[in-house]
Amino acid sequence: MDYNQTLEYLYSLEPKKWKLELGPISALLERLGNPHKWLKCIHVAGTNGKGSVCAMISSVLREAGYKTGRYNSPHLERFTERIVINGKEISEKKFVELAKKVKAVYSSESFFEFITSMAFLYFKEEKVDFVVLEVGLGGRLDATNVIDPLVSVITDIDLEHTGYLGSTIKKIAFEKSGIIKEGRPVITSNDKGALEVIRKISKEKNAPLYLAKGFRKEDGKFSVNGHDNLHLGLKGGFQLMNAAVAVAAIDVLKEKYKLHIDEKALKNGLDKAKWPGRFEFIKKNVLLDCAHNPAGMKVLVNELKRLEYKRLIVVVGILKDKDYKSMLRLLSPLASYLIITRPNAERAAEPEELAKYAGRDYEIIGNVGKAVEKARAMLKKDELMLVCGSIYTVGEARKGLIHGS
Repeated sequence: MDYNQTLEYLYSLEPKKWKLELGPISALLERLGNPHKWLKCIHVAGTNGKGSVCAMISSVLREAGYKTGRYNSPHLERFTERIVINGKEISEKKFVELAKKVKAVYSSESFFEFITSMAFLYFKEEKVDFVVLEVGLGGRLDATNVIDPLVSVITDIDLEHTGYLGSTIKKIAFEKSGIIKEGRPVITSNDKGALEVIRKISKEKNAPLYLAKGFRKEDGKFSVNGHDNLHLGLKGGFQLMNAAVAVAAIDVLKEKYKLHIDEKALKNGLDKAKWPGRFEFIKKNVLLDCAHNPAGMKVLVNELKRLEYKRLIVVVGILKDKDYKSMLRLLSPLASYLIITRPNAERAAEPEELAKYAGRDYEIIGNVGKAVEKARAMLKKDELMLVCGSIYTVGEARKGLIHGS
């Protein structure tokens, strides 16, 4: 199989309904020689901010001279973005090679279990020093949760995937706290109900709990956890709390595992961290943001209120299993005009359904590329264009805006 055929095969393994359990991936990894048991991992769960925190931690480790793997999902533009070493995506050739190795021992595991096994195998073969590993869904029964991490990181928790994780913050916190392992440090930025659950499970597992401390910002620089004059490459005020979590994780790694990460590596790592599609300005007046749930949309709306523009034109496409009613309720009051679209994803909500909650002038353009073209044609000086609603929507838009395809 070539690269495209490999992707087609992998997508054919995507189940109609996710089944959260660790048995299948454990069996698959056993047949592969348990590559995950050779890895030193930083495990990151949460509702929003997981990818940004992974990007920051891996960037700092890389700046400190460590060969660092990173595993995230889903991807924004290219599938190979999911598996990265020192900022470099896995090659298509290597991707195909790994898929063949896993396929040779494959039984009936899911798409995500297959990909996760490929990532573990790749990181072992490449002898990375550390892996920064993002949870796919939940935590307790997520395919990534077969590892024994150096530290467990839990970013802000909110309501999402309630059909799988539970209908309350505490139930979801219980699932995400499933990544906490016996005696391993835990870092979190959560408070109130979620923190209560995290604290309880940490105590049961004898896992020391560290709360990410607040920050102080002055003239574009910020201070956090006793580190001063830091600058963050990622834009948006909301990233400061993510940075606090990342810095707390780095400090724990230094303290408990004696990693050599000096202040220069920390500063350079935070400054150089990249995580495209998250409050990213492609041009001066074209903004992309992957807000894909009400909590993320609320953060985005707060950031928009700090910007200066005469009119806001929004291209939005959302997945049908998200709370799109609440998302549009938050977004619509700021929008001067809505262009409702549909990303090329099986789970995408139909624009006609989203239009019921538009709350203002809108039009439907089912193709993301064409929707972006229309928005850009409408855009005038001192106006802002925003693309949001789903990682898939932003990925398609970004590909067209940057690469013209």
